[in-house]
Amino acid sequence: MRAILVFLFSFSLVAAVPTPEELLRDQTSALIESAGIGLESTFAVQLLDLPEWQHELLDSGPVSEPGAVLATLYALWRHQPDLAMHPVDRSMATACALEAPQRNGQTEEMLARYRFFRDRHRSGELNRMYETLSTFERRFLARGVQHNGFNSAESMDYLNAEVALPAPRYTGACWYAAYRLRNAFGDSIHGPQYYAPFADSWGSHAERVRHVGGVCGSLSNFGAAAAVANGVPAVTMGEPRHCAYAVLTGPGRWQTAYSLSWRRGMHTSFYGSTWGWHRLIAEALQDTGQARRSGDLRRLAAYQLRCGAAGEAMRTIRVARTAHPLDWPNWAESAAILSEAGASTSDWQELFRDALEHLAPQSGEVAHHFLMTSLYPIVLPGGEDGLEARHRILLSYHQAMPDWGLGRWDFGRALNDQLRLLEGGSGAEDDFLAAVFSQHAAANVFASEILALQMRRTGDDAERLKNFIAKIGGSLAAGGGGGNTSAVIDTLAASVLPVAAAQGDRDTFQFIGRLTAGNYDPHPISPEAFPGVLLSSGGTFGIKNPGNRWDNPARHWGVIEEHGGDFHTSSTPATATIQLGNFGRLSGVVIVTRRGHLGRLNGAVLQASTDGEIWTDLHTFERAAQVHRIDLEGQGIDAGYVRVIQDRQPSIHFHKFLVYGTRQN
Repeated sequence: MRAILVFLFSFSLVAAVPTPEELLRDQTSALIESAGIGLESTFAVQLLDLPEWQHELLDSGPVSEPGAVLATLYALWRHQPDLAMHPVDRSMATACALEAPQRNGQTEEMLARYRFFRDRHRSGELNRMYETLSTFERRFLARGVQHNGFNSAESMDYLNAEVALPAPRYTGACWYAAYRLRNAFGDSIHGPQYYAPFADSWGSHAERVRHVGGVCGSLSNFGAAAAVANGVPAVTMGEPRHCAYAVLTGPGRWQTAYSLSWRRGMHTSFYGSTWGWHRLIAEALQDTGQARRSGDLRRLAAYQLRCGAAGEAMRTIRVARTAHPLDWPNWAESAAILSEAGASTSDWQELFRDALEHLAPQSGEVAHHFLMTSLYPIVLPGGEDGLEARHRILLSYHQAMPDWGLGRWDFGRALNDQLRLLEGGSGAEDDFLAAVFSQHAAANVFASEILALQMRRTGDDAERLKNFIAKIGGSLAAGGGGGNTSAVIDTLAASVLPVAAAQGDRDTFQFIGRLTAGNYDPHPISPEAFPGVLLSSGGTFGIKNPGNRWDNPARHWGVIEEHGGDFHTSSTPATATIQLGNFGRLSGVVIVTRRGHLGRLNGAVLQASTDGEIWTDLHTFERAAQVHRIDLEGQGIDAGYVRVIQDRQPSIHFHKFLVYGTRQN
């Protein structure tokens, strides 16, 4: 605040600076006039005499189509001329007006919605949370849910009467309706006849859904609408092949419900439609005092710019964005002011640094959006000579972003965006991704995302993937993961080892596998070895369906080494396959199974192959035991591959699968 006063004092030497209240009143006056409402009208006088109401209108999220918003608010005031004297009603009416453009500006519909909440509040039929809500939070009540049938007066009445719960329990309100794909007549909910036979059976769509049932879309809308009808903000959202919702269960606490994925598209959104954007604006506007101070700074910066004091405007908006970094308009206005003022390169670089320092740690998702839309086109140098600088600038974003921030988001898409901007060819791109991996390795937050992207990019180019793994693996071997190296190695191994095994890439399998050896203790059971050398050592090991709920691929390497490890299959036929480290003549196989369910190996067959295509049966397991020693000495069996296949059931699980013999290569 002291910095703001210094700015104001310096600006006052040029011109008299209006107070925040005067700037607020000026902006409100402009909106009133945009709706064709006279400033001398009683409505305008009341609104302009009450700064609290003006803040509710201007600092509760975006004001789209100001004329429609003020026209709706005017209509609600005409219905209740003493609106200004009732803070809760006034706030709800303002929320309804702010949402009018999203409901096609239907004044009568918004009037009915306002009356519902006003009357239920007065009669004590709303959740006690309702009285404490901000105008922004009431916007979710004003908007309603995705399926419009739940927003009707009849549905609202029904849900208010039948599903009155404490706020946290609305996350389970979806289950008031049964999950049914087909109705009593066999009609699918994905067709037009699912609810049609019951059109006149109940008094509202909500009641009809409760009795007929539905799938995720109907159930999520039912749960969210039940919360809304009782004065508890809620929002429906789409997920891949699924619908879910979220409920405001307490101050600042948005709790997801019936959610199966982090990929969420909010059906009520403001600046962006993802869960991270939702969390950003919800947190920015939770403290109404902070939100209003942020709005005051934006109004001052806009005034300064209009007066030709571009330098003062840039300094004021910088105070806004650094003091209130979650308030997205501060960033959007910063870019707009710099652009209109013809700012210098150093001014844009300052904005870039502020975004990394203040926004990226809070929300990497929103920071990336801002960098892509407003800053990278200005601060990134072009051409081949600028490649090193582009690498450094793009990497600085990762140095500023420690974790997921406000919620998981599509980090992989952000990486793809950056790779396009890098413009350096596959070698430079791989170097950049390796640097990104090393940057995030200590926290082990984004490792799997980076690996998944690189594996998609390399495709069948095993050599390129091997080189990439060598780059990041070398960093980990040298302790590049910081105090979290073990967790990073496990994440890396879980992604890489199954791929390396599938590709027959012994070098990568062994390099990454050896890194994992320090993450788990050697297995204590060491049965007697067969003559020769351990042919399985140095090879690869893979199973069908790796990484299932019981299997950790990071421990696969140890299975074929003296160290020991573990695996667990989950599909029939269950298979566990070794590509031997050395082609050889077999002398014997040792298997140490997990202690439980020893009989699962009964009926399984040990097989060998020279090429991994044509298999020869060597042994059938017929007894339950933890240790199996299969003597193959003198049988003249040459092999490059050995496997166990169980076609009776899906689960086999070993600690050790060791193959002995003499090298033939």
